Amino acid sequence: MPRDIRTTPKGLIAPLTQAALASLSALADGTAPPMPEEHRARLLHLALIETRPEGDAITSLGRERLICDR
Repeated sequence: MPRDIRTTPKGLIAPLTQAALASLSALADGTAPPMPEEHRARLLHLALIETRPEGDAITSLGRERLICDR
């Protein structure tokens, strides 16, 4: 039975450029250079990252997105 994509969070199915995915991956690895603002805005909008007092951090949804895009 096909999965109902209407309930899938938009962060998992929204298109991302390879560069934005690379920024997300670098943040997850802890090797992130300064992220371009357009990548940061898109990833925040999709709830793939969140802003914390110590800086940006990947969310559980962001980790799931990286697994899905392998």
